[in-house]
Amino acid sequence: MSINNNFLNIRKILGLNQTEFAEKLETSQNLISKYEKGQVELPFKIINNLNKVFNININWLLTNTGNMFRTNETPKKDINDTSNLLVENKSLFKDELLNDIQKLSQKRQEYYYHRIKADLIEDELKSD
Repeated sequence: MSINNNFLNIRKILGLNQTEFAEKLETSQNLISKYEKGQVELPFKIINNLNKVFNININWLLTNTGNMFRTNETPKKDINDTSNLLVENKSLFKDELLNDIQKLSQKRQEYYYHRIKADLIEDELKSD
C-alpha cells in the first residue's frame, strides 16, 4: 500500500469527511483530496499532525509495517472492512473517555458533566 492509500484509510477509519479531517490537520479540504490521490506528497507538518492528533504510527504510514496507531488501543484490522473498524474505534473512544473521566476528581467530573449538558442544549437550540 502507498502512503496516500494509508492516508485515505486513516480518514475513513476515523469516520471523518475530508473537510473535518482537514480542520483537525490544520490544512484545506482541497489539499486532503490531493494527498489522498497522490497528487501532492504529504509534508512533514501533516505527518507530524497525524501523529500528534490521531496517534498515528509514522512507521506504519510510511512503510505499512506495524500498527496503524502508536498504542495497541486500536488493533489493525482488514482496512477494507471499515464498518467494523468504525464501530470498534468509537467503542474504544468511549471506553477511553470513561476511563479518563474516572481519573478526575469528583468536582472535575461534575464540571465536565454540566459542560457536556450545556453543549447539548446549545446544539439543540441552534438546530431549532
